Amino acid sequence: MSKMWDAIVVGGGLAGWTAGIRAAQRGKKVLIVTEGVGTLYYFSGIFDYGDLESLRHLPKHPYSLFDAEAIDRGKHFIQELCPEYIETNKSQHALTVLGTARQGDLMPRSMVLPNHQEQGSFVLLVPEGLKDFFPEIVVSNLVREFPGWQVNVKRVHAENFGEWQRMGKSASGIDYAAIWRSKEGQNLLAQEIEAIKREHQGAGSRSGKIAVVLPSLVSEYFDASRTKTYVQDYSLPVIEMSSFLPSPHGRYFAEYLKHQFTDLGGELMIGARAAALNGKPMSAKQPKSCQEIIVQSMGKVLHLKAKKFILATGGLLGGGIKVGIERKLIQEDVFDLPLYVPQEWSTSQFFASQPFAQIGVETDKCLRPLDTNQGRVIWDNVHVVGRMLAHWDPWTQRCGGGVSVTSGCAAAEII
Repeated sequence: MSKMWDAIVVGGGLAGWTAGIRAAQRGKKVLIVTEGVGTLYYFSGIFDYGDLESLRHLPKHPYSLFDAEAIDRGKHFIQELCPEYIETNKSQHALTVLGTARQGDLMPRSMVLPNHQEQGSFVLLVPEGLKDFFPEIVVSNLVREFPGWQVNVKRVHAENFGEWQRMGKSASGIDYAAIWRSKEGQNLLAQEIEAIKREHQGAGSRSGKIAVVLPSLVSEYFDASRTKTYVQDYSLPVIEMSSFLPSPHGRYFAEYLKHQFTDLGGELMIGARAAALNGKPMSAKQPKSCQEIIVQSMGKVLHLKAKKFILATGGLLGGGIKVGIERKLIQEDVFDLPLYVPQEWSTSQFFASQPFAQIGVETDKCLRPLDTNQGRVIWDNVHVVGRMLAHWDPWTQRCGGGVSVTSGCAAAEII
């Protein structure tokens, strides 16, 4: 007799991991089937929830499916999973990789900037050979954002990349993040920061407050192994900038979520593609019930059974929605669900909300997919989460993390 899971989650992005971990926390037998890490490598390190009150009153926005308590449960889930994450207010900001301040709703303590009204000195640590990082632009923006602060630059050399530099090869943020998270890298940073402290104390800066600003990941709040025997204390506060692509935060967060899930007894199938499903109608007037999904993995075809199925394949960006030539064919790739597709896909204003971002599956309040023509539930035991949901724009509405976490948690609570 084939194995039966309480739930199979299709997709390994933020919404899929959230659903899998939360269901496993509730003692459910869960399998996550994913081709890769989804879009987590785009994760900046900050969770955006957007203007909740306004978005919840948009008739078809995903937030309209949830009450305030459900949204708060998602926030608490993240904070329990990652205790270093704090809920911020409108006056608290983080730094982008260009040195501009941006607001976020949940972010690590190490990213929170000082108050703009304070005075002090920033020292920007610039790793030699780091590609796609522009310290001159960062300094210019920091000076404009923090007029009461001095901004200085200190370049730091990591011996690990000496041979790379001789060959003319630059290092990515992920490469440097691996250095900073090693014992040798943390010792190097500690020495550099101590030198900065001595230099500024000797020179007598405008204020006694000194903060070191650093691109790429330094902190250990995404420690998947949880076996670190060293955690370096620095003699000055270190402010992390949000990640550029490929994202160190996204990489380590993906590993962290995987370990959290498997430690709870969750099962994982990576490099597998869900291709189809088998199901049957419960009755002529009731929705269908999915019995199994058909998965292609390592050249084999597997039939996987579950009581519930969660679709978290990431929409257009994540590959869950396929678009044919000249848009003549657009479809959801696993359950063949009907999609909301706007008549016009784009607007002439580049930074305006683009209609194609709204493409997705419409659902009822239990996140079950709807046939929009007939207004009825299609699959009784299938739940849609994250970017697969219709009628929202994670970029202009700045609510990508909020919708993904809220819907993932809500689907897990239904299992």
